[in-house]
Amino acid sequence: MNATPAWRPLVLDDAPALAELFAAVEAADGTDEHYDAEDLAEELGNPHVELARDSVGVWSEGELIGYAKAMGLPDATDVHRVYVEGAVRPDARGRGIGTDLVNWLVTRATRQHRERFPDLPGEAHIQLHAPNTTKGDLYKQAGFEARRWFFDMSRPLDDDPIPATIPAGGLRVVSFTEAYDDATRLAHNEAFLDHWGHTPSTPDRWRHQSTGARSFRPDASFLALDGNEVAGYLLSHEYDAETAMTGVRECWIDRLGTRPAWRGTGVATALLTTCLRAAQEQGCRRAGLNVDSANATGALGLYERCGFRTRHTWIGYVRPL
Repeated sequence: MNATPAWRPLVLDDAPALAELFAAVEAADGTDEHYDAEDLAEELGNPHVELARDSVGVWSEGELIGYAKAMGLPDATDVHRVYVEGAVRPDARGRGIGTDLVNWLVTRATRQHRERFPDLPGEAHIQLHAPNTTKGDLYKQAGFEARRWFFDMSRPLDDDPIPATIPAGGLRVVSFTEAYDDATRLAHNEAFLDHWGHTPSTPDRWRHQSTGARSFRPDASFLALDGNEVAGYLLSHEYDAETAMTGVRECWIDRLGTRPAWRGTGVATALLTTCLRAAQEQGCRRAGLNVDSANATGALGLYERCGFRTRHTWIGYVRPL
């Protein structure tokens, strides 16, 4: 890799090369995050990312050795957030590529913010694996500050049977159906309205990231209904690349929330135990999730009571734009 690297925007056909880059990064950094080309093609097809302007790949001798991508949200309330990401292949580190990519991200995020919401405060956000202090230092040097800590948690599903629980007040826990999709989106927006870093989901962003994703598993997703009104929800995903790499089927609990009017009635516990029982019956051997360690609704304590333990810590870094 002595040739001068070439920079160009990513295209959909770069998904296999990006998957190879991600695999090399995971092998070196031990993040336990596994993606295949189909996963990454879906990400590259995000309707809120214009690849020609919002992404860049660094190529050397026909191989992708680094990338960066910035996604400015199309909507904002009090703050406009731009989510950034990037990585350098381990054998190409130490050559200044990471610094150049971080500087590119800051420039692109700043432009996105000024083009879309110049009258609001802007922030660039990224989550970095806590043990990777070298990468954290790169972002700190570019003006990012550690603001929040997040835990990847998991629990085995091949142990003793999981007890069933039901919410109070006559609420029903039912399987997710497409008929409740938008009502679930609105319930999620309300449940997370006061959570750190949350921006309400638009219908197209919700479909892309949640119920329209190829990893979404409606048979392991559930709603708590009060009559026909969504009081709470749990949406699960399963990633084929994770199973292929580890040999373990994992039910990933992507979203779990209770609307404020129904908090304190056992909705979240009932949804969680229902999901765990279903995943166990379907052959999953592990359940996983990510939680904000400072979540004001006590989510961390709930997960610990239900047998989840921390596997990885991620740090949320923020830079004003």
